[in-house]
Amino acid sequence: MKRFSKRTTGLVALGATLALGVSMAAMAAQAKRPDPNPVVKTTEGQLQGHINKGTYEFLGIHYGAPTGGEARFLPPGKPAKWQGVREAATKGDQCPQPQVNMPPEMASVLSFSDQPLSEDCLVLDLWTPGVKDKGKRPVMVWLHGGGFYLGSGGDKYYHGSNLARGNDVVVVTINHRLNTFGFFPLGPEAGPEYKHSGNVGMMDIVRALEWVHDNISQFGGDPNNVTVFGQSGGAGKVSTLLAMPSAKGLFHRGIMQSGGGVSSRAEADALAVGQNIYKQLGVKPGDVKALQQLPMETLVKAAGKMGLLPFGPYMDGEVVAYHPFEPVASQIQNKVPIMVGYTKDEATNIFLTDPTWDKMTDEDLKKRVSAVVPADKVDEAIALYRSKAPNDKPMHLWTSIVTDQMFASSTIMVAQRKIAQNAAPVYMYKVDWETPVLGGKLRSPHAVEMPFVFDTVYTAEGLVGNGESQENMAKAMSQSFAAFARNGDPNTLGLPEWPAYTLEKRETLIFDDNIKVLANPSADIREFWEAIRRGKTPGGSAIKDAFDSKKFE
Repeated sequence: MKRFSKRTTGLVALGATLALGVSMAAMAAQAKRPDPNPVVKTTEGQLQGHINKGTYEFLGIHYGAPTGGEARFLPPGKPAKWQGVREAATKGDQCPQPQVNMPPEMASVLSFSDQPLSEDCLVLDLWTPGVKDKGKRPVMVWLHGGGFYLGSGGDKYYHGSNLARGNDVVVVTINHRLNTFGFFPLGPEAGPEYKHSGNVGMMDIVRALEWVHDNISQFGGDPNNVTVFGQSGGAGKVSTLLAMPSAKGLFHRGIMQSGGGVSSRAEADALAVGQNIYKQLGVKPGDVKALQQLPMETLVKAAGKMGLLPFGPYMDGEVVAYHPFEPVASQIQNKVPIMVGYTKDEATNIFLTDPTWDKMTDEDLKKRVSAVVPADKVDEAIALYRSKAPNDKPMHLWTSIVTDQMFASSTIMVAQRKIAQNAAPVYMYKVDWETPVLGGKLRSPHAVEMPFVFDTVYTAEGLVGNGESQENMAKAMSQSFAAFARNGDPNTLGLPEWPAYTLEKRETLIFDDNIKVLANPSADIREFWEAIRRGKTPGGSAIKDAFDSKKFE
């Protein structure tokens, strides 16, 4: 069965449930729902949850202490304990971040959380089919996108009830420090207490995974079966965790959607970013007291002036001990299976912010391509992509080139270097499904799969539309991702047999209305970009303007 149809969707969902090992007794127990407002004991105190969309929901759980004032730029602390019962009915605050000034078209496609900003933001949301039932459900911990700059686990796409209920898993989404708050290397002038300031955003994620390990069994989850998954910047966070000694043993599988990071930035580059932040703030390097007394909004404004790209973790030899996949895959988590993938047209969403994109001429295309390939390869690149899509306009030839240069090639490199360890399998996918919104010009854009993975199409009509095709995609992706979380293998009823990725066949599952597995798809394009990489041609400048700091002030 390779196609999810209206007639078979219900059978597929039931079959997947049975294939995932959910017993009839367990389903009956869930159906009884004896307590609509359960109280669960955690390491800090008791929490009262509620039922929402057929699952138990616990919102705004503090996994870490507030990070403002004297706690700024320090590793996360544990939250304070409390007496009595605390209601977990409201999502927590977002971590401080600039507002995105989106043009109308992008605003119609993407949306973000409207929760308040504060430095008491180390919170998580949790959905589970059962509590205190000795369940051993797989746990799926979501790391949001937005680079290491903005975003929130509370975005509406990430509502975990459908994913949890439909697949008998526990879903957790988290917030963690970002931009100047989470990735500001204060430098040696600040003293040894702040030596990890440039990586505390990643340390927050480890703190959240520690909380999950210590508490998730009370929420029906298995602390020894935790999957971290994320998209875009979230995929980069998953990659980084694979190179962090403190994260070892806290998760057991990883899923990287549209953005697995091959390497972290160098320490010298990170320290240079820190010096730039000091200049933006008008603070003498090392004057931590002055930094801690600044209003939160001042640090947010400084981040906005710098833009998205400067922020992120760096290899300091302790918190981030190695590059995730450079020159080889990190050995720290070598036995962790991974699933990696990307969308066919990642870059169309990125260039929605560019008013000249849909007006590009052949001359414009040639100028832009010259920024990402050597001068003697420009004509070859354009001819290669035209041979694949002779009717495409320059705007789509350009976004196809950027998609493969930035996303596909790095995803394939991650897969290649992981399987070279010969320690755990890798599964590769690609999303070819095209959204009908905005007249279809986005095709298969960056982030298009998020409402499918979470089975939340109802929250994302502006991004994917609504209909039978969308619902079928949601069933296919949510069930396969949950199957991977359960046992490290994404195969499930309704999909064609999906083998692990190998260098010999390069098996890739294509998510589309007709789901299929292809061997070595677009081999000539892959080989073209591999040759460019071997020549060490600079990359990344293609999207610099798309992330101009003016969009965040």
